[in-house]
Amino acid sequence: MEKKLSTFSCAMLTYFVMLICFVIIRIIFLYVTLPFSDSVNDLIVTIFIQGGLMFAVAIFMFSGLKKQKVKTTFADFGYKKVEIYPILISILIGIVCYFLNLFIASFFNTLISLCGYESVPAFSGSGSDYSTLSFVLQVISVALLPAICEETAHRGLLLHGLSCIGIGKAMLISSLLFGLMHLNINQFFYAVVLGFIIALSVVVSKSIFPAIIIHFMNNFLSTYFSFASHNNWIGGNIPQLLENFLYGGGNVFAYFLTSLLTLACLILFLVLLFTILLKETRIKGVVKMLNDISQINKEYQSPNSKIERNKNLINMYEVNKLMGEYNIKSLNSMVFTDIENKGRKLDKFEIISLVSCIVIGAIITISTFIWGVL
Repeated sequence: MEKKLSTFSCAMLTYFVMLICFVIIRIIFLYVTLPFSDSVNDLIVTIFIQGGLMFAVAIFMFSGLKKQKVKTTFADFGYKKVEIYPILISILIGIVCYFLNLFIASFFNTLISLCGYESVPAFSGSGSDYSTLSFVLQVISVALLPAICEETAHRGLLLHGLSCIGIGKAMLISSLLFGLMHLNINQFFYAVVLGFIIALSVVVSKSIFPAIIIHFMNNFLSTYFSFASHNNWIGGNIPQLLENFLYGGGNVFAYFLTSLLTLACLILFLVLLFTILLKETRIKGVVKMLNDISQINKEYQSPNSKIERNKNLINMYEVNKLMGEYNIKSLNSMVFTDIENKGRKLDKFEIISLVSCIVIGAIITISTFIWGVL
């Protein structure tokens, strides 16, 4: 009888294929110039990489290896609806992440520039074309498609596939691979931090949609401010105002203190938003379940109850089974029962597949630091 691949192995094999193909495609497009404008070229390359690799390969190859329906894979990857309030909170988190990433990128780019590194953009970008059409194309290629497809690959495929080793380790590894997948040292540091924050949003909300929204907002704001500063759109001077606020005094000590305080405020605001997100998703869901159970019991005990006895017994059996399995003692433990698993040990094949992905990404990322490739 053929041994069935573990979820971890299926995820890592799929990601390994994605990574290798991603590198090959990036190399090809370094030497192949499409006969269109920069914005259109970027969109074509993005559709090919994001839609073809990050999304389609992640969904269909994983489904094939797991021998399960695509619909089941979408559910495994966290494609579960969320209410409007968590969506609004996710938008705010995305805005905070953008400004937080400005600090992180500035700090680490300063460090690597001291080592002689010169930033080389992955793609040509919009060039000198700052038209409305170019902006729309850039939003699609830089913000929308990466938000959906990269989250499917990293917070869907990887976070789900690696969860068997413990959710904390899965968050760290998926964030590391997310940083390495950018294949350049310039984006690595803030991508890892952003990846961890986004992974946390998935764990907190039990849905991938907040992650997609946060990712989109971060990339969208970067694109918008780039165009807004050239076209005099609303808010186009915000990044410059922030820079003047931090650097304007010219005093190193004042700059350090101001940056530290601003960073602390952003982190505190982020903690507050995640607390609200937790309340509106996990905690709200558990409270609703408990209220439903209470209502069922009240209705069942009523003399005029219309609830069938067998149906009620099934409900109570499931609840008792849940409480017995996870040894629930409080609301907090009930909220986090699905992430209490401390993880299992990996076999040799699983370790090799994981290390291979990390090593390949690390070699290419380091090479961008040394030679500026990709």
